[in-house]
Amino acid sequence: MNKKLEVALITTDQLHNEFDKIKELIKNELLKEINQSQQKELFTRIELAKYLKVSKQTIINWTIRGVLNPKYIGNRVYYKADEVYKLLDC
Repeated sequence: MNKKLEVALITTDQLHNEFDKIKELIKNELLKEINQSQQKELFTRIELAKYLKVSKQTIINWTIRGVLNPKYIGNRVYYKADEVYKLLDC
């Protein structure tokens, strides 16, 4: 197995730009995946708390306990409406 190791010298600005491109690609893939789901409606934590008439902290606690399954897009947290409706039917 003759593998060649290649080293490229880049500046920190170039490295940051590459990371930004990768983050943007991942974000776009996640958005595409969510949009292709059956239910396109999403709740933010605050919207979900208002809808369920509970506090934002309750939403956070339920997320930690695994009751709710969040979707992360960038630095934002969303909850799929169809998953919330399924929980309410139980």
